[in-house]
Amino acid sequence: MNQNKSWRQKVFPWAALLIGLIFLVPAASPAWAQAKPEKITVVYGGATWLGHYPVWVGMEKGIFQKKGLGVLWQGFTASSGRMGALISGDLDFATTGSISAIALMASGAKGFFALAAPDSYATVEGIIAKSDIKTINDLKGKKIAVTFASSAHVLVLDLLEKAGLSPDKDVSLINLQVTEMPAAFKGGEVQACALWTPNFNVIKAMEGAHVLADDTQFSLYKQFGLGPGPDVLTVRKEFAEKYPITCQAFLEGYFEALALLGKDPNACAQVLMKLTNLKPEEQMSVLKDITWHPKEKQKEMMVNPGTFVQGLQKLADMLVKHKQIDKAPQIKDWVNTSLLP
Repeated sequence: MNQNKSWRQKVFPWAALLIGLIFLVPAASPAWAQAKPEKITVVYGGATWLGHYPVWVGMEKGIFQKKGLGVLWQGFTASSGRMGALISGDLDFATTGSISAIALMASGAKGFFALAAPDSYATVEGIIAKSDIKTINDLKGKKIAVTFASSAHVLVLDLLEKAGLSPDKDVSLINLQVTEMPAAFKGGEVQACALWTPNFNVIKAMEGAHVLADDTQFSLYKQFGLGPGPDVLTVRKEFAEKYPITCQAFLEGYFEALALLGKDPNACAQVLMKLTNLKPEEQMSVLKDITWHPKEKQKEMMVNPGTFVQGLQKLADMLVKHKQIDKAPQIKDWVNTSLLP
């Protein structure tokens, strides 16, 4: 008995200490979080559009750096150029308007994955017109500036169709980049512009200008909450397969920055103005019009049940109807959520 008592006196304190240490140790991190990224620098294709805000904020706030990553920003004025650079291997990640992504899918390009749907917006893209143009029907006989094969172009085609107007006969569509539109509108070369922020805000603030329509009038908005070209975060397929830990680290930083945009827009606005050149009140106005989709919502939107992907499929069908693409691809074939944190 004395021997047993002595044994218990020696062992139990150590056992209690061990159990205590077990409860003090934090839950194990994912395996990828314990490993260093295979590649410490990624190249991102960006622009001043709001869909790129999470990456810019992540860079400026040092969030990616904490994940062991450096992010090189390459700017583009159009999604088509950005996606072309992604496919050719000049970019690793890019956020794009889904029109360009769907067009590449329709062409059979297999070199990229759609990873996530970062945001929803409705009132920072649309048609801005001269004050005497009160309705879509009033656009008849007018010149409308629009970037062809863009989300704004699809919005114009959709609204004209609903108003019974022909884009070929009833109006003149002038193919301009959004950066060229403020001068064209101010100079009277066009009577309306279809575009997105930040130039949307620039023209809206001009004397004699007003918002004729925005994405809330788009045909798919009420059912799916989709504008004519919702943003999609994409990754080059070869890069994702070769550097999965780097991709997961990037996505962790990306969604941390996205969450910061929702929680502290004032702090984010300070760094975003260096990108957009908007005034403080304009930048805050844009941020107020955005719904950010957190990482916890991504799989629901993309695969389970995938309402966002379902909406993109309807958008692809619409693009066929408006002769923007020849055949609608199966959007789900390009979706990859395995890298999501």
